[in-house]
Amino acid sequence: MASRHKPWEAPDSASIDVGPGDFSNLSDVMRVMEAAFPKTYGESWNHHQCRSMLAMPSAKLLIARQKDTICGFVISRQAADEEELLMIAVSPECQKHGVGYVLLEQMFLIARENDVSNIFLEMRANNPAGKLYAKFGFREIGLRKAYYTGPNMEKFDAITYKAAVTPLFKR
Repeated sequence: MASRHKPWEAPDSASIDVGPGDFSNLSDVMRVMEAAFPKTYGESWNHHQCRSMLAMPSAKLLIARQKDTICGFVISRQAADEEELLMIAVSPECQKHGVGYVLLEQMFLIARENDVSNIFLEMRANNPAGKLYAKFGFREIGLRKAYYTGPNMEKFDAITYKAAVTPLFKR
């Protein structure tokens, strides 16, 4: 059976544009998040949670665009010299094509510019994104048993990770 949709073309990292986002991007952020996270694990945020987090002065939103379409995002926040990666999501049709890598790369560059020494994150124990995080030097530092609750009240562990941010050398 023929598809009515055009097949997705895998982007190369040069075709992914990453820049700051704001409240005007919230509907696109929600669209990506709802598509990216399976309901089974209860990880995605609702509109109110996203809006509340982005209203915090220390919160940052990075948006990834492919061909003028928002295909991914990162929400993080900084406290002193530490950054917490709160949420990262990539549209399913764009996953495994470098979008998440480019988003994290940009987040690390901004963290360096802001003199961040470490970035922390927490994720579901069986999340396949762990392979991506390992490429950026994230190492397991803790475990939260039964942290996530799925729609059937099933519990899932969360792993806490930390990565050092290499400082920029100032001349």
